[in-house]
Amino acid sequence: MRIRWCVCDVDGTLMNSANHLTEETMLAVRQMQEAGVELILSTGRSPLFIKELVAKLNLGGPVICCNGGLIRHVGTRQTLFSKEIRRETVLALAADFLDNGVDALMYSDEHIYYNRGSKRAQLYFRFNQEKEPEFQVPMIEITRAEELPDRIIKFFVWDVDAALAERITTIHNKQGDLYIVQSMKGSLDVMASGVSKGEALRFLAQQGRLQLAQTAVFGDNYNDVSMFELAGLPIAMANGEAAAKQAAKFVARSNDENGVAHAIRRYILEQPV
Repeated sequence: MRIRWCVCDVDGTLMNSANHLTEETMLAVRQMQEAGVELILSTGRSPLFIKELVAKLNLGGPVICCNGGLIRHVGTRQTLFSKEIRRETVLALAADFLDNGVDALMYSDEHIYYNRGSKRAQLYFRFNQEKEPEFQVPMIEITRAEELPDRIIKFFVWDVDAALAERITTIHNKQGDLYIVQSMKGSLDVMASGVSKGEALRFLAQQGRLQLAQTAVFGDNYNDVSMFELAGLPIAMANGEAAAKQAAKFVARSNDENGVAHAIRRYILEQPV
C-alpha cells in the first residue's frame, strides 16, 4: 500500500548527533513531499523548540509535541489537542525538584520554566543566542512551585539517577495520573496519563488527518514504540534502543549516516539505493 504520511521523531532520528539537519536529509524530505507524502514531526520537544525546523521543512500541517501532550497545526496555529498534568501533581513534582536541586524543565504551550542552576536550561540560552528572535524559546526561572501556571504539559528531567527515578515513581503512585517515558539516555519525560506519541497518532487518524495503514513512522527511543505499534510502516534507527528496533518492521542506517534519507528513498519513494 502506498505511503501517504511520514511521521518522524526529531532527536536521534531526523537530526544527527550534532543536532543538525543534513542537506541529504533535507533533499530526501523535499523529494518525498513533492511525491505527495506529508511529513509530520513527532517529538518530545516543545513546539517552541521546533519553530525553525518547521520553517526549514516547509511544514503546514499538524505537529506532535511533548510526546503527544500537545498537537498543534502549524499552518493555522490552532491547538488540535492538549492534555495538561493535573495541578496537584504539578505542584508535588515541582516542589520535589526545587527542594532537591533537580535539573528539570517544565513546559507549557507558551513558555519553558526552569529552576536556578539548571544545566539543561543553559543549552536553551545558547540556542537562543544563535537564533533569530522569532525562533528563540521564551524561558522563565522559578523558585517556587506555585509560580508555575496551570497549563503544564510536560516535565523534562535531566541527569536521572535511581533515587530520583524512585521519587518520581512514588509521586506517580500517589497521584496515579502520570505517563513516564525515556526519550534520551539519562533523562525522563513526565506527562499526564493517557498521553503518548501513539495516542497522538491515533487522534490524528480519528480526525481524518491520516490513515494509519498508509503511514510510515521513524523513531529511535522508547517513546516512539507506541507509534510503531499502530503505523503501517514502522522504521527504527540503527542508533536506537533495542526496544525500538524490536518493534519496527525495518531498521534504517543511523542518524549520523543519513538514515532517514536513505530509508525514505528505499521504503517510501521505492528508489534504487
